[in-house]
Amino acid sequence: MNEIKISMLGISGSGKTAFLSGICDTFISGNIEVIDKKNNNDSHLFKILPYYADNLSETSVGDIRRYSIRNNRGFTSVSTENTKKYMLNIHDDCYDTSNPLCTISFIDYKGGFIEKLVNEHSDDDVKDVRNELLKSNVILIFVDAIRLSSCTNAGQYSQSLGNDDINTFFNTNKFDNKKMTILFVLTKDDSPDVSTDDEILIDRLMHAFETSVKIIERNKWNLGIVRTSAVGRNVINRENNKINPDAEIKPYGIDTVLFYSIYRTISEEVTDICLKINDMEKANVITKMSKEYKNKMKIFRLQMEQTDEVLKYIKIPYNSLRISQNLIWEQKKGTTGISAVNES
Repeated sequence: MNEIKISMLGISGSGKTAFLSGICDTFISGNIEVIDKKNNNDSHLFKILPYYADNLSETSVGDIRRYSIRNNRGFTSVSTENTKKYMLNIHDDCYDTSNPLCTISFIDYKGGFIEKLVNEHSDDDVKDVRNELLKSNVILIFVDAIRLSSCTNAGQYSQSLGNDDINTFFNTNKFDNKKMTILFVLTKDDSPDVSTDDEILIDRLMHAFETSVKIIERNKWNLGIVRTSAVGRNVINRENNKINPDAEIKPYGIDTVLFYSIYRTISEEVTDICLKINDMEKANVITKMSKEYKNKMKIFRLQMEQTDEVLKYIKIPYNSLRISQNLIWEQKKGTTGISAVNES
């Protein structure tokens, strides 16, 4: 199937680049094992492998391994100086040892970029990133959970979360993809300064990003909120803000974001192909006898078979316990309000 475009949106320091570290330490340095409880408790091992695409002449491809916190404990923060596109293949050892389940891409950009995205007089580099965002299958909106927990008024929201610029971005741009998934990624959730009251966090987030949420609802996109940490709990020393030397790096929520994003995107693709096939089957007898009709129907049925097969494997981690533990709130497209997630 085609590349799944996942774009990150958030102000400098919101945790976008650290999230890439979580991908590295979850899927590249290690792998995710998932038990398929519906099929004889079969074990599946999911992993991600970066690759270099031949046609990326305008976008630099960086080495995502350099972000690994597990291999570089001395840092206190990471930052991005140039816009980079990371191409990643996700594999399941039970699917096919040579072919990936799907390909995903991440766009990472330097700090302060969000302010330029809403500027009408942006340079070409900014316009390229904006175009990538507008063509995305998934947009991850990064929100610092520590800052969100401490905000109490509109002024603090704007300064700490950058929600004014993000709301403006959603309000002033026309998205190419009509079937998107939007995830609010609450970063730094491991901190003791983050509120443990889910209702407080969700209420503040929905208030701060009210404009964006209304646009998401109007467009009938999928919406979710996920708690994440690039390091895990009890890892950061609060006195010096550094990683404890003996602490085990155990990111969480990263797999939830990826599997949810991929599953929702592939589900939309399966639905879209089904609709195309159903529409074609309504054609008259003469049309169905044409070579063009038969060839097109053959292509659609092949796409349906391949995409449905991928969906079957992605559904295993999507439905696993780790998903419901971190993806706590979800709004299905075409509905209003947030509900707890517990899909089987």
